[in-house]
Amino acid sequence: MATIRQLVERADLGDDIRERTIEAGEPYEPCDLLIADPDRSNGGGLEFDQVWGAGLEVNPVGIFVDVRPPTTLLNVTVIGLRDASAAAAAARTARTARCPSEDFRLNIGMATARWGARTMTIGSTSARLTTATVRRVNPESAEGMPFLPGNARLIFAHGSLLISVEALTFWPPKLSTADDVTAVAQEKATSLATAIVKTVPTPG
Repeated sequence: MATIRQLVERADLGDDIRERTIEAGEPYEPCDLLIADPDRSNGGGLEFDQVWGAGLEVNPVGIFVDVRPPTTLLNVTVIGLRDASAAAAAARTARTARCPSEDFRLNIGMATARWGARTMTIGSTSARLTTATVRRVNPESAEGMPFLPGNARLIFAHGSLLISVEALTFWPPKLSTADDVTAVAQEKATSLATAIVKTVPTPG
């Protein structure tokens, strides 16, 4: 985790970086996004025989209305499994998890978003990319909405590690389209994920 923290620091997204321990038995929710209500997963949490787990949060906030755009929140989780084959199997399970695909209301209210999911390659590793892009701002909130959010999350295996890198970007609504903001979030998540794959030694 020390190397991943160094990579997070080099990404220069903010100085408020917090670490946490992920307890064994804590459900793994491949469908979750920071901007979506947790109950969208419909109890679809996965359970893995993890050896250890840790997470990093950059620019965490209590409530999203406190965010001052432009800014990006970052959430990285690392689950250590018994070996590379176990991590690869866990990543395949996460990539093929069936998630709700209909439009959904953001957990900050104000708007609805469309869901996106596909497989992409990080280095030589297959990753699940999940995104949320604002589709419609509620008319009564249009004047007072201080930002447009865009959310992107990558899940992939690296040796015996199951890694999730998620970026949630907030941008002034008059400077970008919703698609642009999601693209920024995806670029930040992809950039960090690529750095992890290239830099972190592959554990067995």
